[in-house]
Amino acid sequence: MFRAHRPSVLATLLFGLVLPLAGCSPETSSTTEIPTVVDSYTIQAGNGRELTHISGRVRAAERTTLSFEIAGKLESIDVDVGDHFDADQTLATLDDERYRLVAQQRRAEAREAEASLLEKRQDYRRQSSLADKGYVSDTQLDTARAGLDTAESRHASAVAAQELAERDLEQTTLSAPFAGSVSARQAEPSERVGANQAILEVISDRDGFEVETSVPETLVDALSTGSTHDVSLPALGGATTPATLTQLGTQPRSSNNYPIILALNEPPAGVRAGMTAEVELALAEPARDASILPIPLTALVHDDRQRAHVLRIDENDRLESVEVTVVDIGQERAKVRGDLAPGDRIVARGAEFVDPGQQVSLLGQGPERYN
Repeated sequence: MFRAHRPSVLATLLFGLVLPLAGCSPETSSTTEIPTVVDSYTIQAGNGRELTHISGRVRAAERTTLSFEIAGKLESIDVDVGDHFDADQTLATLDDERYRLVAQQRRAEAREAEASLLEKRQDYRRQSSLADKGYVSDTQLDTARAGLDTAESRHASAVAAQELAERDLEQTTLSAPFAGSVSARQAEPSERVGANQAILEVISDRDGFEVETSVPETLVDALSTGSTHDVSLPALGGATTPATLTQLGTQPRSSNNYPIILALNEPPAGVRAGMTAEVELALAEPARDASILPIPLTALVHDDRQRAHVLRIDENDRLESVEVTVVDIGQERAKVRGDLAPGDRIVARGAEFVDPGQQVSLLGQGPERYN
């Protein structure tokens, strides 16, 4: 009987385990949430100015291609690429022998025509004097007058031919239209060249530089001549200078890009034609629906149904999903409409790696907020 009332060893062990467990509560086992660092973007109003970046190339504001107006054998070229020259300096010459001989022939013909004109003029005066006295008939006077008219026409033609020959002779010398430098040489001595064939490409040093580039058709209405933009030159360490939009093309190039020209207001030292330029265009946007807001393209997230949303960061630094309608998509930005307002902060990139309701820390502010 005594053995039946002794507690078993197993029961004693179980009782000893239950007592410590009863003293534990769920609250004591919770852990503190660690915020995820995210890159954020503050939404701006969509009716102001936005910037876009395009590449262009520097060129001289005053440049031209030089050629002879006549054909001939190229006798000499006195300059090469990179050489500087003064205004009216001789740059190239043609063999002038043929043009010199033609000019001599035309001078002789002009002298002959002048002598014939003097003879016909004297004959007409003589016939006119005799007609006044009744010694010659009107028919003889008319013949003399016709001879004078013919001589005058032949003389005028001979003089014009002489002037053309003299001019052609002068055209055997190619002179600089302004002071500048040679950017390209497209012919060599002893080569036969045609009229108006390009010989040299030259640029001027007096009128500064400009940047040539093009913009897509979607940006044409956001630009206007006379507007000011920034141009940087990577070859000069990123030197930046203001530039004025001077020309806005009316005919597109390939792929519906319209050419534009920007004059450098203050060209930095060392700038040369042909350098690459980075143009920051300040676009003046037309008035539009205030509910349409620009956001980074990387802020958009699409669900399985291809519905777009962004992750807004609330005042407690927690994420909330806001569904948006995409109105337009550019290269770097999207324009959306939704329950958003200027001043709202959203996740700028990496939104697909965080979830609504998650606690976040703003990039660059974590140590200050959570130390």
